Amino acid sequence: MDTKGYVALFQKALTKHQIAGFVETWLGSYDKVEQVCPGPHAGGITVTLASEQEILWEKNLQFRILSGGEFTWAYLSLESRVIETSGLPFAENTMPLDVLIDLPDLVEIIDQKNDHRLDQLEAEGLI
Repeated sequence: MDTKGYVALFQKALTKHQIAGFVETWLGSYDKVEQVCPGPHAGGITVTLASEQEILWEKNLQFRILSGGEFTWAYLSLESRVIETSGLPFAENTMPLDVLIDLPDLVEIIDQKNDHRLDQLEAEGLI
């Protein structure tokens, strides 16, 4: 299935403190934030977060951000400089972009269809 998504590039590698701030922003702006439970045996189970203090820390994190009947996924890693988002590909779905716009230390947002720029980031070792 096609998706609509973006890659957000940040000034520095993401820290626990910074990621907790992102989750706090999402909790204040959207109806619900869920996290995919870590570990190979979790099977994609999600837990609803009531605060950023409930984050289940691991190197690679996945969040589902929900608003009304819409949602987007956010994929990020500690010590990485990027967040990737994906959502349903219909034109009115702006959530994959909206969840990134107000995050601090954001340098650039790249459409997932911009292969040229994504190839540049990959060559630099950023994704």
